[in-house]
Amino acid sequence: MLSFLIRRLNLLLITAFILTILAFAIDRTILIHHQTQPIVQQDYVLQYFSYLWNIFSADLGHSALDQQPLLQRGLTFFASTLELCFVALLFSCIIAIPLGLLAGLFRNTKLDYAIMTVAIIGLALPVFWVGVMAVLLPSVWGDILPVDGNMSLVYDIPVVTGFLLIDTLFVTSQYGLFAFFDRVAHLILPAAVLSFFLIAEIVRLTRHSMTMVMRSNYIQTAYAKGFSRTKIVFKHALNNALPPIIPQLRLQLSTILSFAMTIEIVFNLNGIGTWLFNSLKTGDYHALPAGMLIITGFILMFSIAIEITMVIISPIRRGSLYAD
Repeated sequence: MLSFLIRRLNLLLITAFILTILAFAIDRTILIHHQTQPIVQQDYVLQYFSYLWNIFSADLGHSALDQQPLLQRGLTFFASTLELCFVALLFSCIIAIPLGLLAGLFRNTKLDYAIMTVAIIGLALPVFWVGVMAVLLPSVWGDILPVDGNMSLVYDIPVVTGFLLIDTLFVTSQYGLFAFFDRVAHLILPAAVLSFFLIAEIVRLTRHSMTMVMRSNYIQTAYAKGFSRTKIVFKHALNNALPPIIPQLRLQLSTILSFAMTIEIVFNLNGIGTWLFNSLKTGDYHALPAGMLIITGFILMFSIAIEITMVIISPIRRGSLYAD
């Protein structure tokens, strides 16, 4: 286990080193092309270590528009993006896991074909097109759900955690739960659009995992002992079919975040995608390397944390680790 942790720590350090070099290169390029004053030539190695020290000091620079710290603003907007991803993932799991289990249990039947057809359509549809169609819904069905912004302008929510679903609970003495429900209403359509891709991916992963479990030897032994299909599925198959899905979803994290950033622009949500888009439009180019470090740093640390957690909680993963 110790050697596994050391290998993952080395992977974290090497990847973080490469990311900081990319961020430094982008930052220097921006500085050279948009500097009005002549730049004092300096060794790039010294400049890189100075940039690295600023990162360790939680200083990614300041916005050229309002002189606000880029790290603080980026984390606030990124929290809104993570909130959208979490709600979409919750929607997707509630819908996709039962469908994937049914498709795996009834493989090559009409039910399986119908579920996988819907999943393939979800993978094929461009997420920005689905977002535009969702924005057009109020013009067809009436003002059912809001399609613009994070919240209604009547609510003034101070930033505490950056997660509006949590921050709205701190002002219940002023607004009651109306602010919370308003935030939920603004999240429903964007989360539903993002869940299109997630549902399709989770259905595919769950179906494959369930199929492999149902074909395993211990399931066939349970059938031979005369156990009922219901007991086999709920007592033996589910416990082994669901855990392998988590590491696979980890590989889709970057895709999920990129889709969420696209949806933010379509629905005008104040997430990190909209922040980066508006920063580039207004010439605040230093937000680009700051946003890149925030997003990639989160993906890297989250992926390694999930992998270590799976090794701790999964006997099969621990066994394969010791075998290696």
